[in-house]
Amino acid sequence: MIQRKPAMKLRSLLPRKAVVVSTTRDKGVIIMAKDPVCNMDVDEKKAPAKSDYQGKTYYFCAPGCKKAFDANPQKYLKGGGMAGHGAHH
Repeated sequence: MIQRKPAMKLRSLLPRKAVVVSTTRDKGVIIMAKDPVCNMDVDEKKAPAKSDYQGKTYYFCAPGCKKAFDANPQKYLKGGGMAGHGAHH
């Protein structure tokens, strides 16, 4: 009988911003990033927009969130994210 390692060990190998949505044997792990503007979970591989800021890549659910972030990144990095999409979409 083969013993499997607990899934909890997987969490320690991922970046802090990552949220594991699901794991499957054929597709691997889907890593979700948090959109800093609207706080939605975004699949890094399918994100419609992304920005590089100070050596870090940020992923967005839509071009409107990217535009808002690019105009004032510090607003969103200091916890000024919106509780939804507001008027920027």
